[in-house]
Amino acid sequence: MELCKNKIDVHIHTMDIEPKFKHLAEAPSAIDIIEKYKINGIEKGILQTLVSPESRRFIITTENTREIAEKYPENFYFAIGLDPRMINNNDKADFSKLLEFYKSKGAVAVGEMTANLYFDDPLYDNLLSQCADFDLPVTIHISPKVGLAYGIVDEAGLYRLEKMLKKYPKLKIIGHSWDFWNYIYKDREVKKSEEGRLFELFGKYDNLYADFSAGSGFTAIRKDEINGLKFINTFKDRVMFGTDCLFDNEGFNPLALWLDENYLNGNLSKELYFNFCRENAVKIFKL
Repeated sequence: MELCKNKIDVHIHTMDIEPKFKHLAEAPSAIDIIEKYKINGIEKGILQTLVSPESRRFIITTENTREIAEKYPENFYFAIGLDPRMINNNDKADFSKLLEFYKSKGAVAVGEMTANLYFDDPLYDNLLSQCADFDLPVTIHISPKVGLAYGIVDEAGLYRLEKMLKKYPKLKIIGHSWDFWNYIYKDREVKKSEEGRLFELFGKYDNLYADFSAGSGFTAIRKDEINGLKFINTFKDRVMFGTDCLFDNEGFNPLALWLDENYLNGNLSKELYFNFCRENAVKIFKL
């Protein structure tokens, strides 16, 4: 059984800042990431931006991600960074020129979206509608309330997310963060639980996709591996590998190790394994 040595990391951040500011960096350097990619069998990553000011010391802009992707084209793609408050801070803001320009330069997505506004706020509604028009997937980070760090705000049940999924059926929305993955099971406090709200949303809306980066998605499927494996098997065409800069002291990503191990021991079919590691990202982002 041959392991996937050309995984696609759908969620990575980097900060190539001046050496004197390295101690303030909130993400590893591009060279550090490339070295860790070799260890984990990762071919390329999608550089996500961080343009909203909530909980940030530094902003990672589209020009940052584009510059690094152009410097290391064999290692990275790039996403567009947009905050719904940009341009003129109202629901008539025209993002089309930015979306058109960066898509022409090779951008494959918009994200990571982290502005701490309600999901159905008119500002977000306006931005999401234009991302849909340009057929650019969006990566979202969910937060449970306004004023709590960063992330798009949705209360218990993710009903505002559902509203946007229904309103923009052609928009690929890629779910991410603890407050997204908390809804994979009904009872988040016990190790084994019934299927939660995410099973329902993924079953109803085929424009919802799963970003398993950081500790959130990986922890969710490992908490109850029977239902976790059921989830990724049921929605095997919409699950995607990512790191979000999560590597141990030896440089290994725990999700990459888990995927490789479970494929080798027969818990994951060849189709599911390669879909998860690479093929879904290629199709969803049109790489």
